[in-house]
Amino acid sequence: MDLRDQWNRLLPHAQPLGDDLLARYAEQHRHYHDQRHLTEMLETIDELAAVAKDVEAVRLAAWFHDAIYDPQADPGENEEVSAQLAELELSAYGVEAAKVAEIGRLIRLTAKHDCEPGDANGAVLCDADLRVLSMSAERYDEYAVGIRAEYAHVADRDFARGRTKFLQGLSETSLYATDHGREHWEHAARENLKRELKQWGPKAARPIAGLIPMIYLGAALGVIIAASVLLGRGLGAAARWPAGPGDINGFPVWAPIAGTAVAAGLACAWFRRAQPRLVTIPALVFAVVGVISIGICWWQWPSAKPGAAMSERWPYLILASFALLVAGALLGLARRLRLAPPYALTPPWALSLGVTVVCASLLAWIVVSAGEPFVQARLETANTVSTTTDEAPGTLPVQLDGGVAWSREVPATGAIAGTAGGVAELRSDGVVMSDATTGQTRWRYTRADVDDAASNGSDGLLVSSDGRTIAAHLPYDNGNAPRGIELPTYAVLDAVSGRVLTEVHTDGTALAVDANQLLVAEGTEVVAHGVSSPTHWRARLKCTVTQGVLLADQAVVVDACGGNGAVVRGLDLVDGDQRWEVNLGIQFELSAELDPSTWIGELVAVPDTREVSGLVWTGAAGGTLYQWSVDVGSGRILWTDPVPGTPRPRLGRASCDAQLAATHNSIVLVTCRTSTEEGEDQTYDVSALNPSDGTPQWHHLLQVPPKLQHPEFPRDGFGLLPDGRVVTLMPQADGSCSPLMVGTTGVQPRPLVPGPTAASVADTKNVTCNQPAVTVATGRPIFTDGTRLFALN
Repeated sequence: MDLRDQWNRLLPHAQPLGDDLLARYAEQHRHYHDQRHLTEMLETIDELAAVAKDVEAVRLAAWFHDAIYDPQADPGENEEVSAQLAELELSAYGVEAAKVAEIGRLIRLTAKHDCEPGDANGAVLCDADLRVLSMSAERYDEYAVGIRAEYAHVADRDFARGRTKFLQGLSETSLYATDHGREHWEHAARENLKRELKQWGPKAARPIAGLIPMIYLGAALGVIIAASVLLGRGLGAAARWPAGPGDINGFPVWAPIAGTAVAAGLACAWFRRAQPRLVTIPALVFAVVGVISIGICWWQWPSAKPGAAMSERWPYLILASFALLVAGALLGLARRLRLAPPYALTPPWALSLGVTVVCASLLAWIVVSAGEPFVQARLETANTVSTTTDEAPGTLPVQLDGGVAWSREVPATGAIAGTAGGVAELRSDGVVMSDATTGQTRWRYTRADVDDAASNGSDGLLVSSDGRTIAAHLPYDNGNAPRGIELPTYAVLDAVSGRVLTEVHTDGTALAVDANQLLVAEGTEVVAHGVSSPTHWRARLKCTVTQGVLLADQAVVVDACGGNGAVVRGLDLVDGDQRWEVNLGIQFELSAELDPSTWIGELVAVPDTREVSGLVWTGAAGGTLYQWSVDVGSGRILWTDPVPGTPRPRLGRASCDAQLAATHNSIVLVTCRTSTEEGEDQTYDVSALNPSDGTPQWHHLLQVPPKLQHPEFPRDGFGLLPDGRVVTLMPQADGSCSPLMVGTTGVQPRPLVPGPTAASVADTKNVTCNQPAVTVATGRPIFTDGTRLFALN
């Protein structure tokens, strides 16, 4: 009786389902799990029919157990989907629910053939599924060939490993669950399994197997050479860094020469088949010396000291020690493998030498190359002091009545910036964040290998538009830097907690930062370094990139060339592709004789809008400053506004770097006018425009004394309050130094008085206007005169 007749007798009313199952078992990728396997299972079930409690359910489970078969599926997946198919189809054809559930359970049992004692139905199905193991040797071999064909996508080595594991697992347990199976089929099945296991077992030793010890020998020799190079780098490095004159001894050439000579001697001893001790003893010596050297390096490892950076000497020395230990282990293993029978036959001499040289060169290069990232990581860790906080910054009402909230002396500060976490101070070795309400230090990030970060001034500290992310420029002396080591030049920090978000090494200048990207200008290229995301792209523009800001989905940058070329571009933050551009050279008569970095001014994004505003100095009328505004959604200029009488930056004593800042309702400009007489007060323009159309909101002239007339004063000496007013620090006629509020109501002095939390009257009297800098943190003006930091109520 054929399979179709058997199905029709089993479920006469489900002939289409039977045809579908037979078609499934005839699929081309089946070489064992086919109709023949199904026939053998049904014949076995007939033989064991008396054992089953519900032989009809067992037969139906056999029909469905391999209905879906994909050799590349995960373990148990085929059985699960086959069981689901059976449950779905049989229910549709009216098979009672209890029997359908039993059939599904039986099919799932065939995944591992783990029948519980007393499970008669399961025992019959599992024995039928494994019946092929006990058949004749010819049929078993056909089964084994069919299984290999079904797993043709698996490499021979991987298949051999997996098949051996499967067969060994079968051999360790009872193969059959029924008494009949154990009595009549167990012995024959175990003989078949034993025969196949021999097929997958280790082959006789071949000459090519002798290359395995050569690979380990080459690796050992390469690591020895690498250890000598690392030792030379460690001995040649300065004891401290940044290194002073005479601290660097130079790379000792004798170290790699000695390492190469030792490696060559060991290779000669190996190929001459000299006494085993000529290889074994050096292996022991290398291992012992490596362990002792690691202990010495660990014991002498310098502790972190403020202001004293650890050099690369100790990381390189401990790397050389570890390499020596590994070389000893590899050499001993190579010698042990050479004595093992499977690897004893010697391959051709030329092949052995070639394998040894290739492996030695490769390992030497890998170990030396991997040493630099390790040393870099060790230097960054050892030379960095980073503290964080989980406490929220203080918040108190701001009165702006001239009362001093707090005051304290600080080291020389390069810049201050208001953030969501307080006031950030850029110091010579890093960043310190103080609470704007109390003046207490909240967190700090400092590096001992930084080369005077404060010298960058306000350019060394970038703050995101929401005030929650800052980027600090941390330069180091490239002349004395470790060779091959790229220490971070920018640290991106969470302003509230002080957590380090990322550290970036670049030779460019950071333009803007937010929680996702750090935007850097590298000549004519713009690079976005991922902060909290892996986003990283590089866009090449036509001219030198001078300014940039980050919006929600765009980076707006300005690239300018000498002559009349300056273009504002909107770049996609995902991939850096350009969305739009505005050619400023068409809109304005740009200066042809000045460097673009001087006549392209600041760029600022208006909060909660799609508007970016900027400054440009033109050649018209001897030099005119223009404000302009661009809609970044459409890529068009909204308005332009001239500010006559403003000297171009860095051109003569009276010039200055204009500051552009924005609130939700105003764009505020602070710049200077031309002064003809040396020693006279300089006139500053402080004005506000409407962001949407550029119409004036208010405008005031401010007289600035000669001692404050330096190019950075408009950027560093004025702060923008949330309500649109501008605050600065200015000398008064009586010699005191007082804040000024500039806004819609005019210029209003705020003489300093002791506030309720100020220490004493001295806190107001000691304030000078020598080097004033102003910022606003959490709505509170923060001032510094270079030696003292204080805040208003």
